[in-house]
Amino acid sequence: MERIRQVQSSASVSVRYDGVDETDKIVALGGLGPLAEYSDRLGLTAGFASAVPYRGAAMPVVDRGGLLVHSLLMLNAGGDCCTDLGMLHPAGGVLGDVGSETTFRRMITDMAKTAKSVGAVDDVMREVRTRVWAEHGWSNPGRRVIMDIDATLTPAHSEKEDAKGNYKRGFGFHPVACFADCSGEALAVEHRPGNAGANTIADLVGIIDAGLDALPETVARSHRPGANAAEAANEILVRSDSAGHTLGFLWDMSDRNLRFCVTGRSNNILSSVILAFDENTNWENALRPRNVDWDRNDPDVDARAAQVVEVTHDPAIKDWVGLKKRPKDDLDVHYPPGTRIVIRREPLHPGAQQRMFDTNGWRHTIIVCDLPDDSPLEIDQLQREHAHVEENIKRLKTTGLDRFPFPDTARNKVWTAMVGWAHTLCRWFQLDLLAGTEFEHAHPKKLRRCLFGTPAILRTKNRQAWTLWPKRWPWNPHLRTAGRRLRTMNPPTPLRI
Repeated sequence: MERIRQVQSSASVSVRYDGVDETDKIVALGGLGPLAEYSDRLGLTAGFASAVPYRGAAMPVVDRGGLLVHSLLMLNAGGDCCTDLGMLHPAGGVLGDVGSETTFRRMITDMAKTAKSVGAVDDVMREVRTRVWAEHGWSNPGRRVIMDIDATLTPAHSEKEDAKGNYKRGFGFHPVACFADCSGEALAVEHRPGNAGANTIADLVGIIDAGLDALPETVARSHRPGANAAEAANEILVRSDSAGHTLGFLWDMSDRNLRFCVTGRSNNILSSVILAFDENTNWENALRPRNVDWDRNDPDVDARAAQVVEVTHDPAIKDWVGLKKRPKDDLDVHYPPGTRIVIRREPLHPGAQQRMFDTNGWRHTIIVCDLPDDSPLEIDQLQREHAHVEENIKRLKTTGLDRFPFPDTARNKVWTAMVGWAHTLCRWFQLDLLAGTEFEHAHPKKLRRCLFGTPAILRTKNRQAWTLWPKRWPWNPHLRTAGRRLRTMNPPTPLRI
């Protein structure tokens, strides 16, 4: 009975906070303040204002540049529809004047009607990307730039334009994205109908061209059809899963002076080569995965390790490679000059279902690339790192790509582009202001729970506004670290748009 009385007594206690001063105001999402200030420091607010101007007759109440930045903050805070912009209103003292839902919808409608609006915002992002990459050294001459492409399925729960059935018997859309491996940022995200093919050459080449347009000019130079490869300052590598194992796509990459590394699909010739493997094949133990602590004292670790061998010069394969000109018939099985084929095998996992070409307890994976200087082991390790794209796709879906709020395709395309911009802004924020902390590569959900959702006290004193974070907030040191690094950033300079 005593225990019951204690519980009842504790439950009846009311906790109330009125602030220290009468002017104090408690707001949520106070942790978005550094992200908003970071956007200003990069020059995004001013750049967006010139890219998406207001063309109405009356004087606008809310600046379009600030409204677009607030929409990116909303997506990073967990919003997935236009009405979620309202969750920023209580934090207006930290973020500035936040527009209404109606104003937000009107802006997206205007951007959907004007084809150049999204392109103008992309130009702003490219100019800012040029600065960010230069500071991190990602665009230094001679550095290899890796572009990862992948498509994903997003469901739709209502009849929306271009929502179609997909190859997995679902219903929705099939967007495709291109990421920069150095930072994980989204270079381009394209909205597609649900029935779009995973290996459609036009779509894959289109997303690569959009990714090239998003790169700094010094990096993308000489990577266009007909350009002189000798003038290229950087080598650009395109990585893809088996969707990129299409002859037309590989030849288009070669025409653009782009290197490629894709997961291959088996055919009759490759299958015959794999089935002819014996114990005398010159297999090499694959390089260990990074950031994995292997037990070197385990005698079976090498037996369980994957193995790699190059079969480019196999008599059954060598006739595919080395043509001096592009085949006229797309059905011809001829790869671009310099193509290499690497086979990886690894033991079947316990309980794995054996496939047709799994022989003697091994599962084989085909890698097709045109990297002249990398060893087969390095090619295998490089292609396995393509798995990073799955994490980036997950970040996009968490940032708003898993729900399209509009019934028409035009506005959903704008929404898709906004998701890519929001994801990129968040990645820059993490790499610049949170480097060396546990949040440098944290998932958006963790950022929202620990940093962006931090409550704050707005205090006005002596005509100055102060934002006070809780002293005992567990992640307060990280917010202060971001604040200190913000103060060391150079003031924003006008963008050359």
